[in-house]
Amino acid sequence: MATELSHAAAAAGRHRVPRHALIGVAASLLLLTVYLAILSVAQGLAHALEQTSRLWYWVAVIAGGFGVQAGLFSFIRSALRQRKASATASVATSGGVSTVSMAACCAHHLSDVLPLMGLSGLALFLTRYQTIFLLAGVLSNATGIIIMLETIQRHGLSPAVRSWKLKMGRVKAAAVLLSVLILVSAFLLTWLGT
Repeated sequence: MATELSHAAAAAGRHRVPRHALIGVAASLLLLTVYLAILSVAQGLAHALEQTSRLWYWVAVIAGGFGVQAGLFSFIRSALRQRKASATASVATSGGVSTVSMAACCAHHLSDVLPLMGLSGLALFLTRYQTIFLLAGVLSNATGIIIMLETIQRHGLSPAVRSWKLKMGRVKAAAVLLSVLILVSAFLLTWLGT
């Protein structure tokens, strides 16, 4: 009887969703909630839903990337606590990238309320460069994920990531350079386009 119970418990544990995945999903949902709340407060729920349906692919990628970063962050913290190792700088950097990503996701919505504050010029700028803000959110999410994977690899926190032949430090440098080039190009194309 005890053996049957231990087998049943082991089988149930294999089918349980990992805590880090749940944290990632919760973070994505939290970001979506904040996004909808900002839009709803600025111009009403109908506008928030219309804007979300119009930009759904950007919103989904940014919220998903943020969720992946939150899940990875949770995994790193848990693994470092278990090993009592210190990688505070790497984790803080990737957390900062997540914050930038979230800010980039919502920054263009300031254009909804800035005219009310007498800042129409800034509102025009944010509206004109909305796609660049969204692109910055996606690129900062990708960079944040790479930074966290580099942390996992460098500290050997996961056998799967540790065994990769690809060195994440080099991938991080390439991702940062490529992100800067993409953002500068997008900014210049938008600026020269009008």
